[in-house]
Amino acid sequence: MAKKGRYYTPKGINYHPLIDYLRGRNILPEEAIDIIHSSTPEGQEANRKFNWKMMRFTLYLWQRVEEEKSKNLNSKTESAMLTASKKNYRDLYAGYHDGKRMDVKKEAKNLFKLVTDPRQKPYFKSRYFMYEGKKLGQKAHIPQEHIDHLMQWPKKSS
Repeated sequence: MAKKGRYYTPKGINYHPLIDYLRGRNILPEEAIDIIHSSTPEGQEANRKFNWKMMRFTLYLWQRVEEEKSKNLNSKTESAMLTASKKNYRDLYAGYHDGKRMDVKKEAKNLFKLVTDPRQKPYFKSRYFMYEGKKLGQKAHIPQEHIDHLMQWPKKSS
């Protein structure tokens, strides 16, 4: 990485077009940061639906990690069923759905469809997920390579 001023920029990335764009439209750096932040998942903290989705993803990944530790990585369908049938999932469901009764089979099917939807892949990033039982600052984020392995993304055909 090349050192430039007080910021590090990865080699091969040219930020000048972005800076020129912002200058040309009189957008202040603080405004640009606010716009970018509000369009990212971290900026959607008050979005109940988004938070529920990310909690489901977390529980699903924890289930996959648990399966991997026991050297038995189930199919995604089985993992979704096991995830949805756990007490912590049912408790979270009740909290997000105002105590509404949960149909485990239906919820497992919905979870499976959600985690296998290609549009959700951008949300499976290391910065969003920590290993179960870890706290911030404990180097507990699940590495991207591990997430990719657990999710078994289809290989791109060339």
